[in-house]
Parts: sequence; C-alpha cells; structure tokens
Amino acid sequence: MKRTFAAVLFLMLATTVSAEERLRYAVALRGPVLAHTAPEFAGIDIAQRDYQPMLNLSAYAADLTAAEAAELRKQRGVRYVEQAITYRKLDVVALPPAAVDGTRNLNGQTVPYGIDLVHARDTWQVVRGGGINVAVVDTGIDYNHPDLKDDYAGGFNAITRSNDPLDDDGHGTHVAGTIAATDNGLGVVGVAPLAKIWAVKVLDSKGEGTTINIAAGIDWVISQKSAVGGDWIINMSLGDSRSSQIMKDACQRAADAGILLVAASGNESTATLPAAVDFPAAFPTVVAVGAIDSTSTIAEFSNQGPELAIVGPGVNVLSSVPQTTGEISFVTQGTSSFDAIHVEGSPKGTLTGPFVFCGQGHVGEFPASVSGKIALIQRGDITFHDKAKNAKTAGAIAVLIFNNERPFSPFTFIGDDPTDATFPWPLAVGITAEDGAAIKANPDATITIAYKNDDYALFSGTSMATPHVAGVAALVWSAAPNATPAQVRTALLSGTKDLGAAGVDTVYGSGLVNAFEAGKLLAPEKFGSGTTPPPQLPNGRRILHR
Repeated sequence: MKRTFAAVLFLMLATTVSAEERLRYAVALRGPVLAHTAPEFAGIDIAQRDYQPMLNLSAYAADLTAAEAAELRKQRGVRYVEQAITYRKLDVVALPPAAVDGTRNLNGQTVPYGIDLVHARDTWQVVRGGGINVAVVDTGIDYNHPDLKDDYAGGFNAITRSNDPLDDDGHGTHVAGTIAATDNGLGVVGVAPLAKIWAVKVLDSKGEGTTINIAAGIDWVISQKSAVGGDWIINMSLGDSRSSQIMKDACQRAADAGILLVAASGNESTATLPAAVDFPAAFPTVVAVGAIDSTSTIAEFSNQGPELAIVGPGVNVLSSVPQTTGEISFVTQGTSSFDAIHVEGSPKGTLTGPFVFCGQGHVGEFPASVSGKIALIQRGDITFHDKAKNAKTAGAIAVLIFNNERPFSPFTFIGDDPTDATFPWPLAVGITAEDGAAIKANPDATITIAYKNDDYALFSGTSMATPHVAGVAALVWSAAPNATPAQVRTALLSGTKDLGAAGVDTVYGSGLVNAFEAGKLLAPEKFGSGTTPPPQLPNGRRILHR
C-alpha cells in the first residue's frame, strides 16, 4: 500500500509541475511597451520571466504558464497572448552537380546561373545596388567571408540578444552571398554586389527559430532603419504552414515603416500535389517567392497559391557558406576543368598524376602500369565498392569513375559490410560519361582530381529563390532611391518574364523576376532606349567582354 500511495503522490506532483511548465509567449499590448520597466501582472514580476520588449511592435515576450497566459488574455490593456511557434529555414537537399548551368571557375570568380537568369548583369551597366540596405533575417552570416566582409554593415542576434550574428548553420551566409557577394574576382558574385548586408540571426544552428525571435529581429530592423535612414529590404528565407499573429504584426509594422519584405513560399509541394504558400510569405505585406530551375521551370518542391507573387532561381544555386564548411570536387586535365561529385567514403585530398584506363574495374582489367597512378574506371556491372578495392589492390593511388549515362548519380563505397565505414578508401570522385570520354581521349595528359573543403556550396529551395528577388529589388531601388517600397514592388511584379499560364497564376505568380525590365519601369530615365542588354548566344549565355 505504501508503494501504491507513493506512486500516486508522484503522479500528482508530476502533473502539477507539468501544468506549471513555463513556455515562451508574445504579449501584445494596446499601449506602448517600456524598454527597461517590465509590467507586473497579478503579483508576477514579468522582469523575472526573461522579459524581452519589442518596442516597435507594442509587444513583449515572457516565459509564462498556460494559466498565466489565459489570465493575461483577460486584461483590458492586452490585445492578444500567443505562444511561440517554430519556423524553419526553407532549403532542400541540392540536386547532383550535373544540373548546374555551367562549370565552376577554379581560377577566378564564378557567375552563378541565376545572375543572368534575372538579368542582373544587364542592370550593372547602370547600377549595382549601392546604398540599399538588405537585412538577412536568417541563421546569421559569416561576416569574415571574403565575399561578404566588405558588404557587412552590422547585425543583431535575437537568440543571444547581442550584436554578434555569426552564422553557425550556413544558410544565412548562402542567402547573403546570392544577394550581394562582392564582385572581387573570387568565389561568386551576388545580384546586387554593392548593397549593404545586415545580418539578423533568428534561427539556430539547426536552422530553427521561434516566431518571437523572428519578430524581435524584425523589430530590430525597424529600429535600425529609424536610426540610420535609407532604403531597406528584409529577406526571410524561412517559414512554416502555421500563421502567427506576432509575425503578421511585425511584418505590418515593418511595411508601415517603409521596409520592403520578401519571403520564401515554402518547399512542401510534390509533382502531383501543390502545397499552400507558407507564412510569413502568405501575409499581404510580404512578397511571396517561388523557385524555378535553370530552365525556368517551376521546382517540384515550390509551394503555390494565390499569395505567390513572383519566382526566382532556386535549384542548385551556388553561393557562399561559412569558410571551409562547403565541399568541392573537380577534375582538371590541361586547361580543361570538369565538375565532379565525391564518392561517399572517399577521403578529402588533391592528387595529380598520370592515369590508366581500367575498363569497368574488374580484377583482370587493371594493368600493372596502374600502380602509383590514377585509375580511370567506367561505371559498369560491379559496385563502386568493388572497383575501388580492386584498384587499391592493383596499387592505384586514386580512382576516377565516369558514368555510363549523362546525368550524375550519387556514388558510394558504403554498403552493407560494417567495415566499409572504416576501410582506407582511395581518393575517388565521379564525373559524367561525356567528361570521362574526353579525359580518356588524352591518355598522355596528367590529370588532377580533388575533393576538398570549400567556402561555397550548392543549395536548393525557395530559400535560394528569395534572395534573387531581394537582390533585384536592391538593384532597381538603387536606381531610384526616392521610390517607395510600393513602387519598387510594383516594378518587380510588372517587369517579370511571364511563365506558365498567360498572366498571373498560382504556380509562377507574376513570373520570373527581371532586373532590367523592373529597372526600366522604376527609373526610365536611367534605363532608356539607349540602354539595352548585351546580345545573347543561343544557349542563353551573354557575350561579355571582361
């Protein structure tokens, strides 16, 4: 009986503790919020509940029990009390590198395909985004990155409530690079390379953050605009299917303050079932952005609906990531370079030397001459695992596998054998069938194969499409700095390239963002008849003299 009574008492206590659990709430007031004096409620000192004022939103955040939140809702001076919701970054797993339009420039700066798809370089003849402030409300940025350090203007960390928004995930740095990576001959270049970047860290190292922290980040941007002036854009490559009143209020207050907001539509669609536009993109004060690929086809994952305003490049977008956190694989032969994909299980490294073609990698296909050299192997009827082990047994120092078809496929050495994960695999990368044939045709030329850390990476998602639109907005706004956010928004939506069904639709919105056409609408005196885009080659690339 004693044990039974003790168990019941424990359950009662546990239930009481659970009922008193404190959660994070936003409390919106009918009057102003004080920065340094927390309100009191029913004898509760809110200052002791991690009080976080959001002055521009007439709201504060605090840790409350459910019962306290319910009582607060009854107070005359309270508009609403809302529990925090978790929003997330909106990227997806990148597709294989063969889907990338063009080859990485290993000796200089790469211009990602999206730059020309939105006609950014055409606009650089007139403006480059100078003087426009873009707040990246995200995971922070690597403000020491060589492509971002000259654009970085400052920032805020809503999680630690400090002025250090260093990126510990990578997503925000990637977004920032698409917007404004410096045109410095290195890495990549952004849509508006002279725009100022402000980092507002609201998402953690997992790419997650509460609606309260995001709202607090927007509140900070409003204050910053008030303090320094100028034209401001907020990029939110984040969201969720659930709406939030504090987020709706934050977006409304930012819009009222003269800030243009753009956000990702979400990545929950499938080929057969479109998903509704996420929040905050679905709010009327926000430009909702969907994603297309390099062929201007809607990405399968891109959310759709009547709230969708515009689309931008969002599949396999190359941009900056925190230094050394990216990976790159490539092969060079003479002056030719080839995109590659590393084989899972391969160590990182770079090797240069002669190669020997070893058929499909069967035991009898490795000549003695491959010892100390690179084995070039064609994909065939045995596993990569067996090819590599056979090559290692034959004395090869590295393995280069070329596909038996045009697209890339994920390559791996890791199978069902538990020892695969610890086996000392040789350096190995894979290339396309076409590139493999080109290398094989020059048997006397040495090759270099590499799989190493990098400061850049390919990401996909409506997260990646959104900064293309934010960057274009910065470009065209810099041509007409006295324009209102509404005028910039109208120019963006009116200057698009129509895609899909004629006119505005739920799949592509108004169409693909076009910097040059939007610039002509917003600043016709700068984009007159004498300013025309460079001629195009049949494959869509520009004829540029640089």
